[in-house]
Amino acid sequence: MKKIEVNEQGVKEEVTLRASGMPYALAGAVFFLIAGTNSVCSLGSYIWPMVAAIIAFRIGKGIWKGTKTVREIEPDTGDAQCDALLKEAREALAAIRKTDDGIADEGVSQCIREIDQICRQILLKLEEQPELYSQLRTFLRYYLPTTRKILDNRALIEQRGTMDDENARAVCERTDRLLPEIRRAFQKQLDALNEHNYLDVEVEMDVLEGMMKGDGLAGGASAAATQTK
Repeated sequence: MKKIEVNEQGVKEEVTLRASGMPYALAGAVFFLIAGTNSVCSLGSYIWPMVAAIIAFRIGKGIWKGTKTVREIEPDTGDAQCDALLKEAREALAAIRKTDDGIADEGVSQCIREIDQICRQILLKLEEQPELYSQLRTFLRYYLPTTRKILDNRALIEQRGTMDDENARAVCERTDRLLPEIRRAFQKQLDALNEHNYLDVEVEMDVLEGMMKGDGLAGGASAAATQTK
């Protein structure tokens, strides 16, 4: 049996469920075992073997769940550029979620989860409305990957155990200070899509870019931003 589901990341998946044959085999074995050890001389004498087989089948269903295959459905908006952008953004967002595994600070982790939730909604809107490509191109090809880069560095510092290093600690502090601003700017991007207020969000993102550069966290991001605008 196949069905289409939307996972926790807001991505459509094709789920294939295949039942196991073991419950049927178990029920058959129980039926013939009981029927074979008892005198079967009338239709009524089959009742107990059948009841036992049904019970065995239900137990078997609980033990052997069958197999579940999940395949992520590629974006198919009818716009090749939009599909490519969605695919890139999904990969960046998956990497951002993964950074949460390496960060111990609960406040930072909460911020990552909220950014993830906001971005999922943005990607769903783009998938439903590919005409938003021009409004979201810079956001998804610059701000999202830059956020991924910042969080990658933050998680790497913790994984290496270099939090006692002055420079590493300074990077973490700048990242932790900037993340709530990134979350707020991303929320404004989502609000802008809901309200069709694209000019205001461009100003907000320019402010965010300035903060990233000012904290020395964005690297050579301005060139990338220029290419996608």
